[in-house]
Order: sequence, then structure tokens, then C-alpha cells
Amino acid sequence: MSMPDAAKADRIARLRRQIAALGVRADHAESGKTGARVVDFGMPQKGVSLPELACGALHEVQAAEYRDMSASIGFAAVLAVCCARTFPDAPILWCESAYAPFDVGRLYGSGLAAFGLDPARLILVSPASAVDLLWTMEEALRLGAFAAVFGEIDGRAPALTLTATRRLQLAAEAGGRPAFLLTGHVAHGASAAATRWGVASAPSHPALETSSLVGRACWRVTLEKSRSAFTGVAADMSARDWCVEWDARRQRLCDVPDDPARIPSPDVMLAV
Repeated sequence: MSMPDAAKADRIARLRRQIAALGVRADHAESGKTGARVVDFGMPQKGVSLPELACGALHEVQAAEYRDMSASIGFAAVLAVCCARTFPDAPILWCESAYAPFDVGRLYGSGLAAFGLDPARLILVSPASAVDLLWTMEEALRLGAFAAVFGEIDGRAPALTLTATRRLQLAAEAGGRPAFLLTGHVAHGASAAATRWGVASAPSHPALETSSLVGRACWRVTLEKSRSAFTGVAADMSARDWCVEWDARRQRLCDVPDDPARIPSPDVMLAV
């Protein structure tokens, strides 16, 4: 059942008041000054392999297997950090159902801060249903005032249809900001998303700054679907599989060797 018009108007009004309180002007996007066209991964132009992601587009992130659920959420958190840097004056909207679809817990402020995302820039909403979650994402994207809009939704949800993803794609284009659907470990079939990424955990390499501790977060990411989200300068178009790690100190994604046994020398690590 759809949300009553009065309730929708009230929710939109409350959301706009929250944005105004953060000093974000919704008319900034409407003026056509949406800023960057791709998400800033913090990777130097030389030697970049991971494809750029278009800002005005819908992207899907799913776990390669059930055991990779936490890894996929971690990778999404890194994307949130990158989007926050791309649009430094805007907050991140993260939508998670009132009944979490994944058995990985909820976002943890201290963990986000360790990754480089100020929890104060994160707005969490808990829609009552998958229908409400998709509606919230669409309205937020059309507003164009968020650095990015994320939504955790069960990939098997009946509400997650081709039409629903097409609406999100059009809303992202209208607002000029990226949207990310986190669908768990189950693909949901036809989608209008620009890209779909499969994420698996990968062995960490010792970090130079913390060589005696746990290494940096590392993932194997696979491009499972692409609808011209490449922007022409970032990637070998024949490559569809990358191993990357998150350098929280420099706040950038770095390439790592395909062979987990290979530990780069300090010179190589600094050059990445």
C-alpha cells in the first residue's frame, strides 16, 4: 500500500528541514552546478585500473557469496567516503529497512570514522518496507542535495523490479548524484542500473604504517554488468575483475597484486 499523500508531504518537509540544518542548499543542484561527474576514488591518474563511476547513475553492489556480506557493506562504506569527498558540502543518506535484510548488523560510527567518514555527515533512515525504502531513495535523489544515496534491500524483495530501478536511475540522472543499491548476495534479475558490482573479501597485505597489526581492508571486485558507466580514462575496458584495498590514512583505493602471497615493497606501495 502506498504512503498517503499527507504523510509523504510531511516526510519530505522533515527531510528538507534536516538538510537545511546541515547547511545544504537543495537549489544548488537545480542550478546545474552539480560539480564532479565521476566519483573521486582518490587514485592517481597514472596507473589507475578501477573504472570510474558516474555520479548521475544507479549502481548496484552485491556480495559474491553469503560469507562476503560484511565485505560488501565495507566496500559500500568506502564508496560513501569517496562520495563525501566528491561532494564535500553534502551529507550521505543511508537507507536501511526497519527489519535489516542482512545478518551483518548496522553501521557503526567509530568504524565509519576509522574508514574516513565523519558520522556527523551521515543521515540514517529506516523505512518500514522495501517499497518505502525505494520511494525514499527516489525522492532524495531528485532533491539533488546529498553526496550519495545508499539503500540496503533484499535482492529478492518483490518491490525491487525493473521499473523501480529505472525510476532510481532517472532520479539519479535528474539530481546528478550517485545512488547505490546494496542487494545482499542474491541477484534480482533485470535492472536499469548503470553498473552491478560483485564484492568478495580478499587477504589483506600488511600496511606500512601498521605492519604489526591487521592489514588494510581488501576486496576482490568484479564488474558483472555495465551500461556505459565508464568515462573513458580510468580503465582497461577488457578488465572486469580487480583487487583493491582501502588506504584509510590517505583515503584512497589502491591496487594490490593478484597473488595474495606477493607483498609489495614500500616503494611500490607508495607509488600506487
